[in-house]
Amino acid sequence: MNKSAIVHRKNAGGAQTIRCGKGDVMAAGDALNGVSVLVIEDESFTRMVLVRMLTGLGVAAVHQAADGESGLAAVDAHAPDLILCDVEMQPMDGFGFVRSLRGSSDPRRRVLPVVFMTNRADQDRLAEAEASGADAILAKPATPDTLRRVLNERLSAIA
Repeated sequence: MNKSAIVHRKNAGGAQTIRCGKGDVMAAGDALNGVSVLVIEDESFTRMVLVRMLTGLGVAAVHQAADGESGLAAVDAHAPDLILCDVEMQPMDGFGFVRSLRGSSDPRRRVLPVVFMTNRADQDRLAEAEASGADAILAKPATPDTLRRVLNERLSAIA
């Protein structure tokens, strides 16, 4: 059975859904070396798996935080190029994290790409994500192919 993940993203035309299946492997030459990613995820096992996948994809630096509050501190400490953020965390969830970023006086924080990761990637969640200022939603569980695709798309959108 071919399981495919679903990636929702914003673009000039509004929300878009991309299905990423086995045939959607990105080219090995995709430029992820030199990229810094912050993973904000409250489940330590999921964080570890994401770090290993990102490292395997050639991401130069992967930083970690366990919730939105520590994620804000990590943004200041590490200046990542992109953030992968869980939605449902305590004490500050992903929505609160993105609202804090977008409401910052720091212009870099206001445009820093944020990709939400969630078990619930339906239209309601997509609308909530867009309203909060997130750039894309990645359905869990993430795979190396879906991670590569969303990283390349979000990073090329700001290049």
